[in-house]
Amino acid sequence: MKNILKLLMLVMLTASLTSCEKIKSWFNVEIDTVIEGQLNLVSSDTELKSAEAFSIDGSVPIDLSDNEDLAEYEDVIEDIKAHSVTLMVVGVDAADVVIHAGSEFSISTPTNPGLNWPIGQDWPIQQGTTVELTADDYSVLNDMLEGDEVVTFAATGTCNVGGVHINLTYEIDVTVEAEAI
Repeated sequence: MKNILKLLMLVMLTASLTSCEKIKSWFNVEIDTVIEGQLNLVSSDTELKSAEAFSIDGSVPIDLSDNEDLAEYEDVIEDIKAHSVTLMVVGVDAADVVIHAGSEFSISTPTNPGLNWPIGQDWPIQQGTTVELTADDYSVLNDMLEGDEVVTFAATGTCNVGGVHINLTYEIDVTVEAEAI
């Protein structure tokens, strides 16, 4: 009888230890938020070989700690799922500016080439216009955002005006799962 009682206690202890992780996940919180930042592009003053093509280049680190919704959960984030990436023109200091087709936006880390979005057609730059950078699978972006490396949002390409400043806002719509505090 004592052996059966000991065995029963051992089974109960084992079951409780293995289900702690499941019980713990019941108390996680899901936060729907937008990770955003500014990307400032400046076109060169020197025209490239082809007519009306001036190079543009810019990059900015993505910093999760800047997001007010995630500030208190920064150390207990367990999972990040990106749903969309959007660019919006906040300002431009010249008229009739166009980012040429073939220009590219990307999100990467030092060890991960990440995701690249080539622009398929010319993009007229006017304050308030947006472009959605879609992907079939955001798992690479999710892994980068969850990792310990610096994640960088960047742009390279050409536009039709030299010496122009283009200010963009990037927005990454995410759902974050974190331990409840």
